[in-house]
Amino acid sequence: MRARKLCLNAVCALSVYLVTASCWAAGAPSGQTRSLADALGSADAEHEVRQLRGDRYDVFVESFTVTATPVLLKDGGIFLDGWRVGYSGQHAAAFVHDADGRTYAAYFDAERGKVISFGDVGGRIHPAIEGWARRFGPPVDIILKADPAARAPANLPQATAATPSPGEQVELRKVAASIWNGSLAASWNMNAEVGDILGTVTHEIMECSAAFNLVPKPVGWVPGWSYVTKSALSIVAYVTGVSRDRQYKGCVNSAAANWRSAIEMASADI
Repeated sequence: MRARKLCLNAVCALSVYLVTASCWAAGAPSGQTRSLADALGSADAEHEVRQLRGDRYDVFVESFTVTATPVLLKDGGIFLDGWRVGYSGQHAAAFVHDADGRTYAAYFDAERGKVISFGDVGGRIHPAIEGWARRFGPPVDIILKADPAARAPANLPQATAATPSPGEQVELRKVAASIWNGSLAASWNMNAEVGDILGTVTHEIMECSAAFNLVPKPVGWVPGWSYVTKSALSIVAYVTGVSRDRQYKGCVNSAAANWRSAIEMASADI
């Protein structure tokens, strides 16, 4: 019961963060990072998550000096991942708070070459944590923290949004490849939600690199995947140009890091 109360309090703090994160980021100076403490929102919430992580909390929080864009999962939970500044491939962590109060967390232990996962239901890793862990390649060590009798999340109905046609998916994949790389883009399902995220990422890159004028900017940005498919040629040209510019390539790198988990969750329909 105590663990459930802690989880519920933590998810409330994260819910507030999810709503306010975009506003916080918009007002932050360029290059400023969002820490785990910022995400938890209060000393009390940080203390509660510390209790949930036990003696591994310090290792966990050291991998959270930067946080990515929070993801609201289809089952109502919240996913958040982060990394140590400059070491996203060596020191990274992630956690999920379900709407019903269960908690899951993991961090990549570079020295052991393994992902260490906390919190599960009967040995099952949360799908969002599992998807995040794949980017590191190694096997996952599981540390049981949850109630084995807890029920698994219910499957939600499929989204009813229009689906991009095969030709439109090709265009979406081109844009994704220009922001991340061809290998990652080839592994993602180019559904409507992924396309919508690509539109948001494109807009963030354009806003960040507003003063860049060596390549014409895509014209008339509007939210949604349809714009991305129709403007794919100009988006790819612009992103490629920004990526090659010493001053502005950070705009692409930052957007790619901040939105990778969100696009992977959307691709996997989690």
